[in-house]
Amino acid sequence: MQLAVVGLNHNTASVDLRECLAVPQEKLEQIYTNILANERIYEALILSTCNRVEYYLVTDDFLCNIESVLKIVAEESNIEIGELKNHTYTYCGKDAIKHLFKVACGLDSLVLGEPQIFGQVKDAFNFAKIYGKVDRFLKKLEESTIKIAKKVRTETGIAENPVSVSYAAVELAKKIFGSLKNKSALIIGAGEMCELAAKHLSSTDINSIVITNRTFEKAENLAREVSGIAKPFENLKEYLMDADIVISSTGAPNFIVSYEDVKSIMIKRKYSPMFFIDIAVPRDIDPKINEIENTYVYDIDDLKSVVEANKKAREKEAVKALQMVDAAVEDFLYWIKSLKIVPAIKGLRSYFEQIRETEIKRLMEKYKGSIDEQLLNYALTSYLNKALHTPLTNLKNLGVSGDKYTLAEAVEILFNLKGE
Repeated sequence: MQLAVVGLNHNTASVDLRECLAVPQEKLEQIYTNILANERIYEALILSTCNRVEYYLVTDDFLCNIESVLKIVAEESNIEIGELKNHTYTYCGKDAIKHLFKVACGLDSLVLGEPQIFGQVKDAFNFAKIYGKVDRFLKKLEESTIKIAKKVRTETGIAENPVSVSYAAVELAKKIFGSLKNKSALIIGAGEMCELAAKHLSSTDINSIVITNRTFEKAENLAREVSGIAKPFENLKEYLMDADIVISSTGAPNFIVSYEDVKSIMIKRKYSPMFFIDIAVPRDIDPKINEIENTYVYDIDDLKSVVEANKKAREKEAVKALQMVDAAVEDFLYWIKSLKIVPAIKGLRSYFEQIRETEIKRLMEKYKGSIDEQLLNYALTSYLNKALHTPLTNLKNLGVSGDKYTLAEAVEILFNLKGE
């Protein structure tokens, strides 16, 4: 048996196509049933996120079973199988194992090192246990996947440096103030960039988040998500007075926060520090504000330079992570090879156990009443364990090496007859 994967991701398919092929939880049971109806597919795992849809198969017929899964996916999504193949990739054996490990570690993500995918992979394994079939192979694969993902997360700095503009903005605010515990934030806008920034802020110890937007309903929706307060856009200048951090991203053609407004506010605030993050294009915040004492204005270009530097730092850490992944792949391949030797070990052990039981029975019948059965059983079991320890250990350790031995050499190696 071997692992095979067929899938598509942000590199091979548009978001429209990924949405068509996404597998919601309510469809998992039916799709798993369809896939596992193929008697040559023994176990299966479906990983479906916003950036990828992948099918992992434990099979002994790589090409045919990949084709059968593609047909199921094509039928479910009403997409021609030829069109589907234009956007999918396939891996088998060692490459499939390495691909899953890289995915779980965030090494194959749109944002290098992003942590969310690890949780999504764990969820996928749990759903496979509920709706599909997880046996010895996938159980071991799950264990190895979680182990390498945690190792990469804890022993490299791949997730330490923010590589999204919104996240970098929040991290920058932390550096300016040290702690956000008693600080208040004002978010101007409710688009994607502001939403991400608000969510990052809500995960900190910030005191309050105010959301304002020209469409008040959008401000309300975002405020609910981040436990913030929505306020009408018309009174924007009033909210600046209490804001320590201002993050803005609107579609306004001109500055919506002016030098004059901030100058008068800073006098009232007794020049208590204000941090402005302008992630709008064109800009929302007058850069001249930087000239005012204790104000700090960063625009999207400033943040991009931070992001680029952080990307390089993550890429450097990714090299270390890939070395760890390669080692984990080799460990898993060793386990697969060891499966072939397990029946031989069990068979050899069973063979000698039967001899032991036969001998105990024979001796008890021959020397009725003159032998302690418990003591005899203990002595023969102890002897058997010692006699088999060396050959079974060598069989386990060397049985996966792939080296060719003559029968005589094999006996010498198994029983360590040369005393090496």
